[in-house]
Amino acid sequence: MLKRVDVLTGGASAVYGSDAVAGVVNFMLDDEFEGVAANIGYSAYQHDNDNDYMRILAGKSGYAYPEGNSGFGGIARNLDLAFGGKFGESGHALGWLGWRKNDALVQGDRDYSACALNSSGTGCGGSGTSDPPNFLVTDASGRARYAHLAPDGRWAPGQAGLYNYAPGSFYQRPDERFTGGFSLKYEINPQFRPYMEGQFVNHQSTSQLAPSGTFFGDNLEMACNDPLIGSLCGDLGVASQDVTVSVGKRNVEGGQRVTDTDTNSFRLVVGSNGDLNERWSYDAYFLYARNDTSETGHNDFLKDRVMDALRGCPAGAFKGCVPYNVWVPGGVTPAAAAALAGTSLKEWNTTLKVLSAYVSGDTGWALPWAADDAFKLVAGMEWRDQRYGATADNDTRTGNFSGAGGPRPDVRGAYNVTEAFLEGGLPIVAGAGALDRLNADFGVRYSDYSTSGGVGTYKVGLTADLFEDRLHLRGGWNRAIRGPSVSALYRPQTLALWNGSDPCAGSKPEFTAAQCARTGMTAAQYGHVLASPAGQYNMLYGGSRELAPETADTWTFGAAFTPIRNLDLSVDYYDIEVRNAITTIGASTILRSCGQNGIAALCDRVHRNPTTGDLWVGDERPAAGYVTNVFDNFGNFYYRGIDLSARYRWSIGPGSLVADLVGSYALEQKNEPIPGVSSATYDCAGVINESCNNPEWRHIANARYSWDDYSVGVRWRYVGKVDYTNTDGTAGTTDKLVAQAGGIDAANYFDLSGSMRFATAWEWTVGVNNLFDRAPPLVGTTLSGSGNGNSPGGYDPAGRYLFTSLSYRY
Repeated sequence: MLKRVDVLTGGASAVYGSDAVAGVVNFMLDDEFEGVAANIGYSAYQHDNDNDYMRILAGKSGYAYPEGNSGFGGIARNLDLAFGGKFGESGHALGWLGWRKNDALVQGDRDYSACALNSSGTGCGGSGTSDPPNFLVTDASGRARYAHLAPDGRWAPGQAGLYNYAPGSFYQRPDERFTGGFSLKYEINPQFRPYMEGQFVNHQSTSQLAPSGTFFGDNLEMACNDPLIGSLCGDLGVASQDVTVSVGKRNVEGGQRVTDTDTNSFRLVVGSNGDLNERWSYDAYFLYARNDTSETGHNDFLKDRVMDALRGCPAGAFKGCVPYNVWVPGGVTPAAAAALAGTSLKEWNTTLKVLSAYVSGDTGWALPWAADDAFKLVAGMEWRDQRYGATADNDTRTGNFSGAGGPRPDVRGAYNVTEAFLEGGLPIVAGAGALDRLNADFGVRYSDYSTSGGVGTYKVGLTADLFEDRLHLRGGWNRAIRGPSVSALYRPQTLALWNGSDPCAGSKPEFTAAQCARTGMTAAQYGHVLASPAGQYNMLYGGSRELAPETADTWTFGAAFTPIRNLDLSVDYYDIEVRNAITTIGASTILRSCGQNGIAALCDRVHRNPTTGDLWVGDERPAAGYVTNVFDNFGNFYYRGIDLSARYRWSIGPGSLVADLVGSYALEQKNEPIPGVSSATYDCAGVINESCNNPEWRHIANARYSWDDYSVGVRWRYVGKVDYTNTDGTAGTTDKLVAQAGGIDAANYFDLSGSMRFATAWEWTVGVNNLFDRAPPLVGTTLSGSGNGNSPGGYDPAGRYLFTSLSYRY
């Protein structure tokens, strides 16, 4: 039902309101469609598992990995139906229905993601919460050390092993989606043309994580003569009489953590448009939209039960307690694991109400040089109301699930905004020699937010057509804004995980003692703080009710020209400056900028474990270390770049060949976390590190040959090279795999497709994306992001993608 896609570059907040900082993409439906259209589709992923590097690493760690042809996986099926036609004398109705179902695709189906790489990318890593369990023993001086039980029951220093959490993680979630919509309109008379639109989506999906566990969050205060720990103090050489023992036991007896999500979304619009007179028209509508999501989690441990079970179910333990006997090798039973598991329930909803009305037309007045092309205006008002609500079961509210982060209290919040706007288009010159047309446009919008007050947005622009429309020049300046979402305002602040590294952890820290002292580490802790084996650390994440709209100034200059017949070229330059950005700084950026530059505003956000100095053990404040990384109006962004496109068509043989290319070159992607502090500023263009992943150049090129009822096409997707450079400009060294290669080389993906029309109304399409089955680049956990299968974002992660569809249109 897609009629066309309109792309407007440059800030457009004066026209569209909040969020249109870089531009707007409008998907226009064919609301005049008559007839019936149907489509049935089938797709799947396939990969040839032949990555020697990862298979060697997995074999060394004793992890299973797939070999050879994976066969079809992640199968998806879809069925879509649309129908439309006229009714009455002046009415039109349109409706559509859709269904899609995706099968799961897990990381264990690919050799390059069958094990989670360590932070350096040189070996299979994993989580210290493992099986057999690992223990973190802290003596009275605050010194922490790993320990484990040997097969003979004696205590030994170090870890028993790491848990490979990668295989069960999804590349593609299993899900099922139902969609529906309609459009109705009727012209009662030219002054009154009422309309109604509606859409509905039901989406059910399942997410899956590695089994739950105790995650070193229990902090058992124990005497050295406690029979539970036996000879621990003597075997490990602990001098104090008391120790704190934290347990890292993976729930392999109970299986994966599973979350079922059910989302219902709908949108309803009722309005009318019509003519006020020969020159002016109006449009007014009311919109109501709502999203309701429920999430049910299974098989996560309840922390208050874990403590009782670890202590052997003493008097007063929870009903049904079964001792969780980690104190002897193989002592945990499935019954003990089942007694600790709970079910979570979270529900949240968002609602949007919009009341909008505007008039548009021409003033009847024109400049003498504009060939009677009149000055045109649009003026209107809009009111929007957004609401957010989240509720959860008591265990979730109080943070009682061991694998779900900290407490998630119930929250409700709302805001509204009232706006007035005006747009104008002024033809300046027409038919002046080589200059066909010169037009100016402007816009202004005033927005009054209930949370932060008033703010204005503006735009001015010029366009010129020359040489019989062969050359089109354009340029403009926009003052744009982005208001905070209800989620950014009201999302509860809770502990969550971030992937990366602590440059002050380990026996040989990356940072000096003086740098680590800035992050809150004592001299005694330096060189003795344990790093997270999984490369995962705690952060406090959530919204802030103090947020105000961010503002941006955007400059755009471009040209589109047709030097010869059938050849279309365009080039556009953009310059965007965003101030007081609504964003999170990034936990890694905060930690590293604090250590390197000693910026007080960032160092205040680093909270190390008061006893051990780490940032990952535990999941409750203030005992656990963490980095505060909540939404704030914090810092500025400066983005500059060039967009290019070219399209050419020529006749060859019995048909025609169309070739096109769309590319983007990033000149600058500068982030300024602390305005005015140059030492904390960094540029992400062409760079990968813990805060960046932005190639300088990307493009998509297509070539399609069509003849009679047939067509075949090839597409080339290019992702440019990125250099491994830290935010301070030094060469990256943490990820040895990427450092040795000097960065990540450019990636080339080739896609092939073909179609055939038959029996007038039918079309069959087949194709394959990533034709040569290119695997994504491999990186360690510091660069991959959470759960991304040993690869940074922006690359095809799952191998070759094959698809086919059959469509009917009458």
